[in-house]
Amino acid sequence: MTLQDNGATNGLTEEDLQVLRGISLFAGIDDAELLEVLGGAMPRIHPRGRVLFQHGERADAFYIILGGLVKVMRHTADGNEVILGVFGQGAAIAEATLFLGRRYPATAEVAADARLLRVDIEHFRQVLVSRPELALNMLKAAYQRIGYLVSELERLKSQTGSQRVADFILELCPDDTAGEAHIDLPYEKGLIAARLGMKPESFSRALKRLREMGVEIHRDHVRVPDVSALRHFVETGEIVRPAPAG
Repeated sequence: MTLQDNGATNGLTEEDLQVLRGISLFAGIDDAELLEVLGGAMPRIHPRGRVLFQHGERADAFYIILGGLVKVMRHTADGNEVILGVFGQGAAIAEATLFLGRRYPATAEVAADARLLRVDIEHFRQVLVSRPELALNMLKAAYQRIGYLVSELERLKSQTGSQRVADFILELCPDDTAGEAHIDLPYEKGLIAARLGMKPESFSRALKRLREMGVEIHRDHVRVPDVSALRHFVETGEIVRPAPAG
């Protein structure tokens, strides 16, 4: 039975349901069971800049992103902000607090107006007792998150700033593209720089270097003349300059 069939959608649209069905955390359960798991959580719009929770606060809920962006961060002893991740539609934020303890391990802030579900942790813990398959789903999701973090750490250690930016752009290009590609940046350049562990001036220098390969960036739009050349640069650090026109 779907939520629409029983008339109880809790304000969830069909698009919301599609997002939730695609989250590994909810794999194997139908829409009616999904509603039970969510415990009456209803979508809410949160403006950019809204802090959802802060590092060290008591963890009483986790969040599911139905739209928009949320950044997760920590602050160093000298006050610098370190971005741990920028997450979009279909991501769960702080669900690991179900297992890891009663405090949030980082701070979460809305990076672009977001539509979120706030899921009560105590209710979800009670559901896990009767639905052990959900606990297994969470373990799988945690494993995927660890793999993602390890991959990110390897990139930071092995790539130059220019390669990191190129890799970021490359991930936005269609997988089957070898020639020219046109893409839009998913969020502002300052946030991208922070996400890649770079200062704004280093990010600007990296963009300038990519222009040597003919990469053009106008506001949030990027033109990559040769995706295969960009991929070669990410893998080897060698720049392949475009052939002179005509």
